[in-house]
Amino acid sequence: MIRNLKFLGIALVAALAMSSVFAAAASADVITSESASSTTITGKQGGTDTFKVDGGEVKCTTVTYTGSFSSGASSALLTPTYSGCTFAGLASTIDMNGCQYRGNIQAGSSTGATVDIVCTGSNEITVTAPSVGTKKCILHIPAQTGLTSATGTNIGSGTTREGTGDININNIKYSQTAGTAETGNCATADNTTGGTYTGTAVFTGSVSGTHVGIFLS
Repeated sequence: MIRNLKFLGIALVAALAMSSVFAAAASADVITSESASSTTITGKQGGTDTFKVDGGEVKCTTVTYTGSFSSGASSALLTPTYSGCTFAGLASTIDMNGCQYRGNIQAGSSTGATVDIVCTGSNEITVTAPSVGTKKCILHIPAQTGLTSATGTNIGSGTTREGTGDININNIKYSQTAGTAETGNCATADNTTGGTYTGTAVFTGSVSGTHVGIFLS
């Protein structure tokens, strides 16, 4: 059923969460690192993340993000990893297929940042919800740009500086196809823009394994 498609939203948390870090100040222009070198950025859930499509929700127990940026950049790419994803007691998988999330700072914007889903060629994010070993429902999330909105806060000081973010976006494009075990609503929501996502995340910077401060400036 459609509820099995909710795992799509968890995948989108990566981009939205990064957006939140960028949005720590509405007037921010760039993301800054205390190091002059390329900075590695890692992130994890700061609470419960929820994605909704049509009639239900999905949650993953563990979501982590990795990426890098050069100090003074106005955007950054993140790659998420998901585990412990379930819906109605069924284990499900999220495959990025090489897609990443790009957070883009919006100088002076009340929303703080936008997020793009960046994929190569015709690649897309897929979410598969199996039922007793058979494919019950498959969700497809294509490349898209300008997803809003996210807000965030710089926390800590000096080398301890990190970013926290709150994500609340809508109009996420997706489509779905029925698997071998699905005969209901799974195949009825093709090419819709009705997905929404809410969640929180915490991001940390490091260079060669040493923690460095990252912040909006």
